[in-house]
Amino acid sequence: MNKNIIRKTPEFKALRAEAREAIAAYEDGADFDFTISRLAAIGEKMTILLD
Repeated sequence: MNKNIIRKTPEFKALRAEAREAIAAYEDGADFDFTISRLAAIGEKMTILLD
């Protein structure tokens, strides 16, 4: 499947929104290690979708 098509799916868009929320939380003072682990989990899910 074309990666551009996958990036437009609701599931991928939800993961992207979750990543943005994690970054915004970090900017508001969330713990660095927590933010990194959260982003890593999101990145893994995105990678699975794109493979």
